[in-house]
Amino acid sequence: MRRTLGLASLVLVLSLMTGPAWGASEAELDELHDQIAELASQIESAQAAKTEAGSDLLAAQARFDDLVGQVRAAEAELASTEATISAGEAQLAELTASLDRFEAALASTRLRVAGTKESLSEQVVELYINASTASTRFLAFSDASEASVGFAYVDGAIGDSSRLLSELDILEREEERQQEILDEQRAAQEVLLETLEKQRQVQAEEVAALDGLRAEAAQAAEAARSMVSSLTAEIARFEEHKDGLEADAAALEAELAARGSAGTQPSGPLARPVPGRVSSPFGYRIHPIFGTRKLHTGWDMSAGAGSPIVAAADGVIVSAGVRGGYGNATVIDHGGGLATLYAHQSSMAVGAGQSVSQGQVIGYVGCTGYCTGAHLHFEVRVGGAPVDPSGYVG
Repeated sequence: MRRTLGLASLVLVLSLMTGPAWGASEAELDELHDQIAELASQIESAQAAKTEAGSDLLAAQARFDDLVGQVRAAEAELASTEATISAGEAQLAELTASLDRFEAALASTRLRVAGTKESLSEQVVELYINASTASTRFLAFSDASEASVGFAYVDGAIGDSSRLLSELDILEREEERQQEILDEQRAAQEVLLETLEKQRQVQAEEVAALDGLRAEAAQAAEAARSMVSSLTAEIARFEEHKDGLEADAAALEAELAARGSAGTQPSGPLARPVPGRVSSPFGYRIHPIFGTRKLHTGWDMSAGAGSPIVAAADGVIVSAGVRGGYGNATVIDHGGGLATLYAHQSSMAVGAGQSVSQGQVIGYVGCTGYCTGAHLHFEVRVGGAPVDPSGYVG
């Protein structure tokens, strides 16, 4: 069997990913990330890491981790850009308010300039009139006292005009200064508007990139969910397989023990029934989550469907037919209480009671009974009880 009980725990962890993949909250994303990290740790410490499923899960974990990192980096970059834009918009608002104040001040100054010019113009006209009639008025004065009063009036008008001229000069210089400041601030406003426009373009690009990464992460999570669903079903079949085989193994043990066995055990080592590697060895398995203990009563040996299976040693066929979770299975009695079993065959080439020789073809690899893929389940039994084949096979 290519999958082990350890996968059940991995699936339980990864199955927590069935919530929303993206659009999830930061806390949910952190939890998902932690679950995947835990999954990776379990895979690396379990025999499942050596299986195709373990490799696929590790690849999915690495891909998802990478995408989560990219999304978070993109989110941080977007947040920085948005903060920069917010600061620029605040600066723009402040500059616009300042422009409004200076435009109002400039308008007020211009009104004052216009008023001063008007007053000065009136004074010039009045002075002109007074100057043209000054001599006539002087001759009309009855005495020097009246003449002195007239000249004092003219002097006063001239003095007032001088003050207006001075005030006009100050106001015009102030108008010029305010205009320069206003021009500078308008230029700064234009620069800031251009900068903000560029930053908003960058923001739009970052949003598009982030949306793409989120979509990719959602696809990666969906692929992981699909894998979880498939593995969950496979693990369920595997557990059913193991439970069924345990019952069938117990029945076989009782059958062989009651039958007894004549002769002596083979003097030499048992031959390998198929040349493939042992994908799942004999021994107890501890479930990493539930802590349950199950005995794998033989070897699972890799072999393609239809590959020939040979007898491990000379002997007599005890049975050849359907045997519960073993599917199509052949049991050979080799003498001295030693027997071998060959399960999940697609078809069998021998029958009960037939004598066979070591290396003789007795059937063909398949996937009958409780099986997750074509392979040979091979057992060695002494006195009916399963033993580790590695002590007997050469």
